[in-house]
This record gives sequence, C-alpha cells and structure tokens, in this order.
Amino acid sequence: MHTHPVLVRENWQIELDEAIRRNDDAGMWEVVARQPDQEEAQEAMATLVSRLAYRIDSRPRFSEMFLLPMIEPAGANVIANEAAWKAASFAVGEALDSWLPKKTAKTVFNGIRPFDWVGTWRPAVLRSHLYRTMPGNDQASITTLSEDIACPDEAPRLGFLCMVLTSDRGWPTLPRANTLADKRLRDVVGFAFHDNAYSTPPTALTPDRVQFAMVDGVCLWLHELDRTCKVLGWSATPIAASADVVKVTLRLDSEQVPLTQFTLRKHQIGLRGVDEVLQMLASLAPVMDAARDAPAKNMRS
Repeated sequence: MHTHPVLVRENWQIELDEAIRRNDDAGMWEVVARQPDQEEAQEAMATLVSRLAYRIDSRPRFSEMFLLPMIEPAGANVIANEAAWKAASFAVGEALDSWLPKKTAKTVFNGIRPFDWVGTWRPAVLRSHLYRTMPGNDQASITTLSEDIACPDEAPRLGFLCMVLTSDRGWPTLPRANTLADKRLRDVVGFAFHDNAYSTPPTALTPDRVQFAMVDGVCLWLHELDRTCKVLGWSATPIAASADVVKVTLRLDSEQVPLTQFTLRKHQIGLRGVDEVLQMLASLAPVMDAARDAPAKNMRS
C-alpha cells in the first residue's frame, strides 16, 4: 500500500497550494518550473491537487480523492453503465466499509468512470469533485474535454471508481496491506459487477491515492491490452501548448483499430508516474515515430 509522502511546508509549496486553490493552472506550473528538483515538485503538485482542507463550525476537515481502478473485459458493459452501478453499488459500499479504517467518512461517486474521462481531467475538474463533498457547497457542472480511446472489440477497457475520504484528524489514511482483506475487497467489487452474459468478471484493484491508482490502472490495462491485441509500437509526446499533458500513441496488431491514443496528465501522476507507464510500454514494444493527436470531444465530468 502506498503511503502519504511527507510534505515539508516550504514557501514554494504554500505558493503552489494557493495557485491550486485559485484554479490557476499557469500559476501552478510557474511555481513548479522554478524548482530545481522537478520530480519532487511534481510529486508535491499531484498530492496537493487531490487534497482539500477546510473548516466546518471552526473544526478542521481534511479530504482527499481516491480511485479504485477496474479493468472491464471484452464484451462486458460496466464502465459508465448506470444500471450496472445501481445493481452493484450496495455491495461495493459495504465492501469498502469493511475494508476502510473504522469511522472513515467516505463519499463514493456514482458509476465507474472511463479512463477516457478521468485521464483528461484538468486540476479544476478534480478539485470540483472535492468541493462537491463539502457541506453546503453547491458546485456547478464543469464541462471538460474527453478523449475517445478507440480499442478493438476484443480489448479490455479501464475505468475508475472515484471516492473522497474525509477526516477531522489529519489527512485520510488507507488500511495497511492485508492479503486476505485486500483480496476480499477486489473479489467482492469484481463479482458485484459480474453479469452472466459474459464469463469473466471485471478485475478490480484496491483503492489508492490518485497518483498511484492511475498508474496502477493504466499499467495493468496496457498489460491486458497487449495480451488480447499485441502492442506493436508506442510513442509518448509532450504537448507544446500544455506543460501538463503527455500524449501516448499505441500501434496495435489490429485491422479494426491499428492506432489509438490516450492522455497522461502530470498533475495527476507526477514525473514518477509518467516514467512508470513508459517503463511498462518499453517492456511491451519498441518506440515508434509520434502520430498526430486524435480529435477530442466535449463531455460532462
């Protein structure tokens, strides 16, 4: 289980936190760019973006977003399926209550959200979900750009269950790794979404902090994708218009979908996370020349 990094509250981190609270993307990256250790700076940014501290009746509250990655097998219909969520939500909620530390306050958002959406969330979108869990806070819907990650029919898909944990005694913590408890949670969540119409239940991982859950989910998805339709080559291209975005292109052994793309955002996973995904890709296939960007479309978060 990943632990919280210890953040020394240096002046630049306070400045970064203030830019995040203003939804000032340019200001965030300007603070980060000034730091000599980019890995540390982007690790701090990934942590701060997914956290929110506030007061209710003069009492402090500490909230953080966590994600549970889920791999949907070919032929299944779990991700962004409202009916599947309604059928599974009670069992999923009970399993989380048993797994999380006692008296942990949680807000689980409806549905399994596609990586196509979550991977393109700007900091303001992630923050809006945190603000929605504050008592009395009325957050308007935010429109964001979403990819359409094209995949062959036989390919698995990646989604995330999103939840916010809140504590009045410091930042929320997850339970220590426990082989039996972790397996039980994964099994219950996976089988809660299992439909007899397809033979294989979805693969669920244990929840983790955003920067770790995103990387774990993407790496597992890439591994499973390579098993079903071989990854023949890949490229990773930073986008000149945004310090945040790395566009990854895959060449697949598929006539139906020979090329596909997805987005990595450094404010979500940091430089370490980007490096882990690229190491996974390097273990699967050689690097190829970069392809042009795929079109994006407007979607609700």
